[in-house]
Amino acid sequence: MVSEPAAFADTAPAPLSASEAAAFAASIAPLAQATGWMRACGVLNGVLAVLLAITIIGLPFAGALGWVAFLEFRAASRLDAARRRPAAPEGLGLATAAVNDIAVHYIIQAVTTLVMVLLFLLLLSLIAPLLGHGSSIQDLLRGG
Repeated sequence: MVSEPAAFADTAPAPLSASEAAAFAASIAPLAQATGWMRACGVLNGVLAVLLAITIIGLPFAGALGWVAFLEFRAASRLDAARRRPAAPEGLGLATAAVNDIAVHYIIQAVTTLVMVLLFLLLLSLIAPLLGHGSSIQDLLRGG
């Protein structure tokens, strides 16, 4: 009973056929062409994370942006590796992992943006009475 899982684990996936490899290469081509932009965004997000880490308020966002920068670099590296070996079995796994990294990037970006909007609205509601514009956001937005 132990030999069956061991025998199954020893089998390596077969390489893709030429037509499957061509279809795979064509499907990841748009993402693979954007790896330079992914790395550029990773650098910009990394710099922004460092700048936000300097402030006390931006510290939680700095961690999220640092994670996003890491995911962008890792996705770009995995896509480059998958593009170099489209027929190899690990090429498909690398491309899938890269797409997963991109999906996590968008989830983090959406949550961070939502939190920032909510914090902005909270700060606006706290500052509105101090500016003499009434006691609510609606009064501030109406101008009176």
